[in-house]
Amino acid sequence: MAKIKLETEDFIFEVTEELVCYEEIGRKGADKWAEGFRSWLNDGRKKKNVVKNGDKTFFVIEDEGEIFDIADEYLDAVEKGNTEQYWKDFQ
Repeated sequence: MAKIKLETEDFIFEVTEELVCYEEIGRKGADKWAEGFRSWLNDGRKKKNVVKNGDKTFFVIEDEGEIFDIADEYLDAVEKGNTEQYWKDFQ
């Protein structure tokens, strides 16, 4: 199956739109995820799901279901007060 390459801003949009649907997260929490993702993206460590092509950066996912999984995992981390670990483990 072909992987899906989303420009990072499109990826951020897709995940935040999913997170907004969760009452516990809402727009404010979704924006916090986006901020955390940008920090993670720019932390200098190598990323297995990040591909650069010219001046564009892409996040590669297996399928659209991965967006839901990412949102679910973040919701779980928020509920457990464990977002710091979420970003350490994020790939």
